[in-house]
Amino acid sequence: MKLDSIIRTYGHDVMESLKHCHDNGDVRRVLAGAGFDVSDDDVKDIVVVLDMLNGGLRELSLDELSQITGG
Repeated sequence: MKLDSIIRTYGHDVMESLKHCHDNGDVRRVLAGAGFDVSDDDVKDIVVVLDMLNGGLRELSLDELSQITGG
């Protein structure tokens, strides 16, 4: 899942809340609180993107970075 897909699907306000999440449970609580029912796979994908946004970008290859940014 790409960052822009998360923002389009859940909105900017939810994305701001998701930035403070650190694990699957946190992500699920934020999304459930916003009225979204998400699959386990979607939650895992979102956590991966959040981890990368919170410092994991240094470890990405150019191909991985391109996938995340959609470029």
